[in-house]
Amino acid sequence: MSNQNNKDEPSINPYETLGVEINVSDAEISKAYKKLALKLHPDKLQQKANLSETERERLAHQFHDVKEARSFLLDPEHKEARQKYDKKLKSDLLRKEDDERRERFMSDR
Repeated sequence: MSNQNNKDEPSINPYETLGVEINVSDAEISKAYKKLALKLHPDKLQQKANLSETERERLAHQFHDVKEARSFLLDPEHKEARQKYDKKLKSDLLRKEDDERRERFMSDR
């Protein structure tokens, strides 16, 4: 999330990164984070001798993204930014649904 266009908005979707829906509870976000963190933690990867250096770097980057996603969604200092981000995501989703509905209507004519 370091390459942000807007400093209050993450550069990657934190919900997709953690594999959760936008309307999940903080407890579900924590649960998803813990599951991914255990899987991707660098100490765990050290135990896997069959991983290439490229694969280790990719997984380390993924671990960093997971930590950043959790921070954005749960840390109190990001609460206002998260509320804005959630509102924007919901608005974008509604707009996409309207566009799809309009497209279906036009194709049925």
